[in-house]
Amino acid sequence: MYQMLSLTDSGKDLPVLVLIHGFCENKSIWNDFTPALTPFFRVICIDLPGCGDNNDINHPNPQLSDFADEIHHTLQQLQLPKYTMIGHSLGGYVTLAYAKKYASSLNGIGLFHSTAFEDDEAKKEVRIKAANFVRENGIRTFVAPMIGNLFAEKRREQHRSTIHQIITEAETESIDSIAKISLAMKDRGDSAKLLTQLNIPVLFINGKKDGAVPLNKSVEQSHLPNDAHVYYLGDVGHMGMFEEKLKCQQIVMNFLTYANNH
Repeated sequence: MYQMLSLTDSGKDLPVLVLIHGFCENKSIWNDFTPALTPFFRVICIDLPGCGDNNDINHPNPQLSDFADEIHHTLQQLQLPKYTMIGHSLGGYVTLAYAKKYASSLNGIGLFHSTAFEDDEAKKEVRIKAANFVRENGIRTFVAPMIGNLFAEKRREQHRSTIHQIITEAETESIDSIAKISLAMKDRGDSAKLLTQLNIPVLFINGKKDGAVPLNKSVEQSHLPNDAHVYYLGDVGHMGMFEEKLKCQQIVMNFLTYANNH
């Protein structure tokens, strides 16, 4: 039996946006991003299993499809009509897993610095090493260098306090959950074919300086959907919700308006 996942909900009778955070993040990653959206959309930000205010992950080998099931159970409890789901990084992988199983609930999806492609063998090895490293060395040693590197180099000083805050919140997660999520990302499989089959609009927000999702991969996936909305942000890394907040807010609002009216 699934438990309700922790979430925030602007709670208005408006078109619904569901936001899913990334790896070593929680729903608070959206705190400064959503106020521009909530006058026009009902915004629900969910903590993934093992993250934020949720309990640790009990399953010994969780898959991202399991996360999709838990999200679906939670959203069903809210008795929502169709909604748009946008995921950042890991959240994009989960959004794709959700779309594979529950596409009839969606009127659009968005990959916010994310990819539909399966990890190559080198990246899978990195995921395994990350799980082992955090178990052996603790969270801060793992997270501190990683979070800073998600921002474009020229923007890191500007966002120093944000980087510190994300690291501080990541330290509250359990070592076991972070390790399990890293391995779940490794095992997620490929969703490129899904993008060609969806009959809903798909948003891509890409950073040209993104070290986690290389630009060539972003370009490669952008032509796959029948209805693709593609944006490339110059001098932006993996954290566009901070690095180009106003621009990303406008992109998301435009996409939501389209998804709810096309």
